[in-house]
Amino acid sequence: MDLQIHPCMHVPYSFFGTGLEYFEEGNEPGLTWKHQLTNVNYANYLRKNKGARILCVGALTQENIASKKRGRKVILKQIKYVNDFVAANSDDFAVARTPQEVRDLVHNTDKTIIIHSIEGGKRLINSQEDANFWAEQGVAFITLVHLVDSKLGAAANQPMFALKVLNFKSLFRKEKNRRLTEKGKQAIVWLANAGIMTDLTHMSDSTRKDALAWMEEKGIPPLVTHDVFKPIQNQPRGMEEEDVLKVYANDGMISLPISGETCRPYKPRADYQAKLDSLERYCNGSIDSYKFMYEQVKEFLQKELSQDQVENLSIGFQTDFNGWLNHHHGRYGEDGCFEADPDSTYEEIELKGLAHPGLLESHWRLLEKEGVDLEPIKRSSEKFLQMWQFFLDNKGKFE
Repeated sequence: MDLQIHPCMHVPYSFFGTGLEYFEEGNEPGLTWKHQLTNVNYANYLRKNKGARILCVGALTQENIASKKRGRKVILKQIKYVNDFVAANSDDFAVARTPQEVRDLVHNTDKTIIIHSIEGGKRLINSQEDANFWAEQGVAFITLVHLVDSKLGAAANQPMFALKVLNFKSLFRKEKNRRLTEKGKQAIVWLANAGIMTDLTHMSDSTRKDALAWMEEKGIPPLVTHDVFKPIQNQPRGMEEEDVLKVYANDGMISLPISGETCRPYKPRADYQAKLDSLERYCNGSIDSYKFMYEQVKEFLQKELSQDQVENLSIGFQTDFNGWLNHHHGRYGEDGCFEADPDSTYEEIELKGLAHPGLLESHWRLLEKEGVDLEPIKRSSEKFLQMWQFFLDNKGKFE
């Protein structure tokens, strides 16, 4: 299960072109891992995709959205776009609105399964009625905060200059004052009462800590779909160890971004820098960056969680294809770290990097060849469905 992919970015941002198109077989588009602002979500790659069969499709608004009416309209346009595409291509795709629908489709069809989600709750969650409306559209989770501070809470100011400019006013506020607001607290409860999970990704450190404490108090399991691990990435999108443990202590789950660019170490803690330095062969920004973060997070959790939790450990993944980023470059060749040996055989992911969703199968196959334990990733789909079912079973019970 891909915890977030964006085939509708052209709706709020027209320069992305059109997502979910088919290209003529034999006329594959020339895509590279440097695909920022370029559509890579061609339907050819997503149908019967062995690397990610269940896709959480994230609709989003422009960050400067000023109108509640406009915010709802742009999200509904994206949901309709996906639903219409699925209706026109029902032999290969299906939309699931409940966990059981997902399971039935997995076991009884070979279709690619789409689940609706929303990234960024700004202007969208103003009442219980709003939350109920999005539940009626089949939305499973909403990432409450995105790239800018809102009346719900504060966004993480990442190191990239452009993102700091986007959230410029926040730079003049101390982190201790950048909290989950009362409206943000209400929104989490409204969503839970509608049967919708709250995703804590993109929150500032203080807002995230407030949200975790609030959800613990209310008995609401937290979901984190694509933040990183602060001991390896010492920046606001990084989750501290204690926060990661709080997610699992409250029956939630974290998921890591798959992009090697996103997972590049940033001012890592000394012990993790020492681990990096000890690696015999490591190519920064390639699949190695994701591999290192995933394995270190898994190792940390296996040390800290109970035996029962370890046996059922789930760690999801998120591609963010058509998001605002590139993915991993190759290990070998022009954009890689090493020269390719003409007498060696390589996985496509090692040579091309993660240029499009069709290469996800190669990504997982390479990790398996290298002895990476993928069981927590494989378990994450069912864990997600169990969390979603918990919310549906407890609608209206949170106070």
